[in-house]
Amino acid sequence: MQKILNDINEDFFLSHEPAIIEEMIINGVIDKEAIANKWLGYPPATEQEIQNKERLLGTLLPPSFKEFLLTSNGFKQVSIFQDNLFPIDKVDWAKNTEQQWWFDLLEQNDFEVPDEIYFVYGQEQAPAMYSDKYLKHSLKVSERYDGMCVFLNPMIKDGEEWEVLVYATWYPGTKRYRSFKEYLLETHEINVALRDF
Repeated sequence: MQKILNDINEDFFLSHEPAIIEEMIINGVIDKEAIANKWLGYPPATEQEIQNKERLLGTLLPPSFKEFLLTSNGFKQVSIFQDNLFPIDKVDWAKNTEQQWWFDLLEQNDFEVPDEIYFVYGQEQAPAMYSDKYLKHSLKVSERYDGMCVFLNPMIKDGEEWEVLVYATWYPGTKRYRSFKEYLLETHEINVALRDF
C-alpha cells in the first residue's frame, strides 16, 4: 500500500507545474505543508480508531481500505479528477451524508443489470450498466470534487473486499472496481496515461 500511495503522490508533483501548485495553495485546494513535505498523505490511523468507527457503522471495513487507512489516514489529490479521500472519522454511510433529492433522482433511473454484464471490471466494463440501488447503501469515503465521489459498496464483495463505485456527474453511470486497492492502482495508471498523453 505504501508503494501505491508513493506512486500517486509522485503523480501529483510530476503532473503539476509550480505555478499551478501555487494557485492551488491560494485557492485552498492544497496546503503549504503538504507541498513543503512533498507528501499528500497523513499520519496513519490507529487500529483502535478503525475499530471504533466499525462499531459506529455496524460493519467491518474491507481489508484494502483498512490497509490504506493504516498507511495514511486520508489522502489529498489522488488524481486531477479526485480530491480528498476521507480520514476514518469522516467515513459514513451515504444515507447520512447525501441529500434526499439525489436519492430521489437515483430511484428514477434504477434498472436491473444482468450479472454477466455487471461483473465485468477493468477496461472492458460498461460504466453505464450499473445499479443505482448500490449507491444508496454504500459508504462514502471521499469528498465530492468536481462532481466525482468514491463509495464502497458492501452489497457486492470479492472475498472480504467491497466493490468500489466511483460516481461522477459526467460519467454515464459509475466506474467499478473489485477492491479499494484495485481502484488506487488504476487511478495511478490513469494519472500516468494522462501525463504521457
